[in-house]
Amino acid sequence: MKRPTTLAVVSVGMVLTAIGTLVFWITFLADLEAQRTGYPATQSAGWFAWELSFPLADGWMAATALAGGIGLWRRRPAGLLTGLVSGGAMVFLGLMDGLFFLQNELYLPLTGEVAVELAIHLWMIGFGLLSIGAIWQHRADLIDCQEVVT
Repeated sequence: MKRPTTLAVVSVGMVLTAIGTLVFWITFLADLEAQRTGYPATQSAGWFAWELSFPLADGWMAATALAGGIGLWRRRPAGLLTGLVSGGAMVFLGLMDGLFFLQNELYLPLTGEVAVELAIHLWMIGFGLLSIGAIWQHRADLIDCQEVVT
């Protein structure tokens, strides 16, 4: 049976999201002084501490995105579970970060640094929702009904 195109796109997107998250944190942690003096930190006293509270949650999202991407690509039932978990984590993280930026008026002016943050927030919310919808739409393709235990 041919892999549905939407599942292939979501699968690749999840793997790329996991890799992108890892790259983000390596870059962020490699130069903490630049983060302490960057635009968001100078505009909001709590931003730096807020941002440092995300690695564990982002790690969970990235791990489930990687597992979901692989599971979806291989059309395994575990891809259904981990893909949905990851999609939900993406939406949650994107909404939390986005609301913080809105409440602290950090989106304007739209500097390069802010544009990257905005793109991340929109990706997490948009791709997370797209993933949930696509995975749920194709759930029957991912479950072998003979293996389901009731």
